[in-house]
Amino acid sequence: MDEAMKYCMEYIPSSKREIHKQEEKAALDDKTECGYPIDKKGKDYLLPSLQYQQARKWVLSKKYETYLQSFKSRGKSRRVIASSEKEMEYIPWLRKQLEKEKESKFKMLADGPSFIAKSYNSYAINGYVFCTYDSKANSTTQNSGVSMKAFTNFRASAKDKNLVEDEATYYGIIRQIFVLDYHKFKQVVFLCDWVRIEDKRNGCVVDPDTNLVYVNLRRCQRNTNEDDEPFILASEAPQVFYCKDLSRDNWHVILHAPKRLNHDVDVYEDPLVFEAMENSDGLASALMGDIEGVEV
Repeated sequence: MDEAMKYCMEYIPSSKREIHKQEEKAALDDKTECGYPIDKKGKDYLLPSLQYQQARKWVLSKKYETYLQSFKSRGKSRRVIASSEKEMEYIPWLRKQLEKEKESKFKMLADGPSFIAKSYNSYAINGYVFCTYDSKANSTTQNSGVSMKAFTNFRASAKDKNLVEDEATYYGIIRQIFVLDYHKFKQVVFLCDWVRIEDKRNGCVVDPDTNLVYVNLRRCQRNTNEDDEPFILASEAPQVFYCKDLSRDNWHVILHAPKRLNHDVDVYEDPLVFEAMENSDGLASALMGDIEGVEV
């Protein structure tokens, strides 16, 4: 319903839509890193220690990878790090380097966010509307699927003993949406269950004839240790849909979602509607403004 209302607002003459909130342009533009929550108020959420450390590590490593060159063999996005040292060990070092930079964003990231985050059921960003899985349990719509590309370690086959590093696409389901509070700025993250794509038999399979990707949503990675990586920045989350495979329990085929909150898509896909509306004071212009101080 919220998404339909936003779409309809584009057809209301500008003189009649002043009550529409300005920040909603953010999600209509897939080229910006801003967004906004659909359920405006949200709820305060006390992050458990495990989730706090996982989120803190992921945000810091993704935002400022240049600080991690001494602790990673390569400065790339990764979901599995081949290292004998825990990644959390770089944080005390980083904080020491930034002791004198009280107002530095680096320092605030290294210090970590507040343990109190805002939790939301849905968030509009990147031209998509994302929802948590549980919030859509009884709904006919599906907005909880996400994907991301990352470097990880694989075995090329079951017989191989040595790991090979390569880029892979991960598929997941959003369990929770958090806005982390770094006091001077905020950061939006998704907590996800990620399919075990390295399991080529029971987790993720590519059909050789159609190149369609099938995933088993019951075969997800663990999320019990600090070095597990269940989080993703909202800004790095393309949306996917999971279409149920009727021939196998728990298996789904991956469908990449179109950007539904982008003006350019509407212009090219439905030109007749736009032409008809031009006779009535013109189309509603792009919604103005965005949320200040929120990063995704």
